[in-house]
Amino acid sequence: MTLEQFLDRFDGPERSVVVVNRTDPDPVLNMLVDTFGDDVVRVADASAVPDPSDRPATDGAGPIGADRDVGLTARDLTAADGDVEEGDVSLDVDVLRRREDIPFDGGDPADIENLVLLMEGDDVVAGSTLAELGDAVLFVNSDLYVTGSRSLGDVDLPSVISGLNDATFTLRGYPESNRQKLLLITISRFIERAAWLSGDGTLRSSFQRLSRIDDEVGTRNVYERVTGTGVDTHLYGVADELPRDLDAVIHAGDDRDFTDSWFVVYRPSEGPKRVESDPDSDLERGIEGGVALLAVETDPRTWRGLWTFDAERISRVNRYIERNL
Repeated sequence: MTLEQFLDRFDGPERSVVVVNRTDPDPVLNMLVDTFGDDVVRVADASAVPDPSDRPATDGAGPIGADRDVGLTARDLTAADGDVEEGDVSLDVDVLRRREDIPFDGGDPADIENLVLLMEGDDVVAGSTLAELGDAVLFVNSDLYVTGSRSLGDVDLPSVISGLNDATFTLRGYPESNRQKLLLITISRFIERAAWLSGDGTLRSSFQRLSRIDDEVGTRNVYERVTGTGVDTHLYGVADELPRDLDAVIHAGDDRDFTDSWFVVYRPSEGPKRVESDPDSDLERGIEGGVALLAVETDPRTWRGLWTFDAERISRVNRYIERNL
């Protein structure tokens, strides 16, 4: 079995992104679409209107008259009927206000501006503003991580990105996309930050080519900090050049699990465990319960994978890597 075959055993939900009452210019929306990619989530642009019925159309958001067996998709948002204009989406603001992971506390849909909702079927999974996503990924260049300009302490995940956990994705690198690979980099740094702050446990990270660790100043700084806290660190890749003076265990190989994989797996010292989800404490959730990213390059510059807080999945991924690489 390979990591790609192992990944096939994991199923994930389909999710959509809805941008509500956007006032930011079209290039910002285009960056959002390019960052998430059509195969990760479907992105739709919509305006909010009050829910005309006594009963909410959905748990927080959703088009009037949508087929509930299909769920919310970009097409649904332009196929609304009844009194809702094309491209509008009905919102129950009371539900939005009660959700701690959605940055809205107003009383009128007209007060909503540049709100990004992550949907699973008809349910709101999470919400962030375009500004929050801009600071995290939209207006960020990967060079910030390569050079170390964005340090471990600066890495955080907006609720919409955090809400993508357990959803399988396909992301493309340059030249097909300038931005999609940045999601993998951001989530990887988030997991490395969890390991660094924990100061114990085990971190397993792949680099395809081990020379990247010394070639990229930012990556080298991250792993000096992580290993300096006492985390049991294991690094995987092709041994084109081994990292120097780093307190880590090196695992070198040249089969597909080494050349085509991208994983960052943090396992707490007492093993992965289920931790209650809290929008303000995803970092604590990763530190206490573990967190993992697994992606495989299925075609040149095309990555398929998922990331997860699920204790069973973390254990299975960690066990496979420990036993086979």
